Amino acid sequence: MEAEAREVIIGVDNRVRVFATTTYPWRAICSLKITASDNSKWIGTGWLVSPRTIITAGHCVFMHDHGGWAKSIEVIPGLNDAARPYGSCSSNNLRSVAGWTNSKNRDFDYGAIILPASCRPGDKTGYFGFGVKNDAYLMPSVLNISGYPGDKGGNQQWFMALKPKSLTSRVIKYDIDTMGGQSGAPVWVKVGQVRTCVGIHTNGHLSGNSATRIVTPVFNNIQAWKNQGL
Repeated sequence: MEAEAREVIIGVDNRVRVFATTTYPWRAICSLKITASDNSKWIGTGWLVSPRTIITAGHCVFMHDHGGWAKSIEVIPGLNDAARPYGSCSSNNLRSVAGWTNSKNRDFDYGAIILPASCRPGDKTGYFGFGVKNDAYLMPSVLNISGYPGDKGGNQQWFMALKPKSLTSRVIKYDIDTMGGQSGAPVWVKVGQVRTCVGIHTNGHLSGNSATRIVTPVFNNIQAWKNQGL
């Protein structure tokens, strides 16, 4: 989220701009324009997992310091400067977990946006798969992350890839360059043409950026939220 120094550039900035936001998987990544309960404005990133379910960071849907649940979130798939190739939809039908909404625990910083029944961008964009991967799988894997950083204006998608730095039971840490606005971005691995999200980018520290890791309880919640947006 912009306006909170949650993400950082580590060393040299190696981000690359994504221009082809009408091709998969970039078109399944969404810019989020967030209006908090206190009417403050924020930006974030999300990713489609079904026709109208977007996964994002918990702090994009529930802001402890700004009144709790967001008042409204505008979702713009594949935003590219002024171009909105799949239009946009707004929703206040939001999801997160008690570990975030009650405890503000970074390990549980994930959530979802369910779009209205009349708005089904995933039918056109396609969506991401997601899965649980163990340490032995993740450590040698290349992690991909793409989102809408605030330092680039919040309307351009920027991408980077790198291997993990370290893992905990609930967090993936990496030296991938991100900035505020990319909170909620997908962190995925690619095998052949199959892309599987393994984490949700959430927060940054000079010692390494990190993602909420998709472990079995996280997977089960994402699956349930996905089914609510079919």
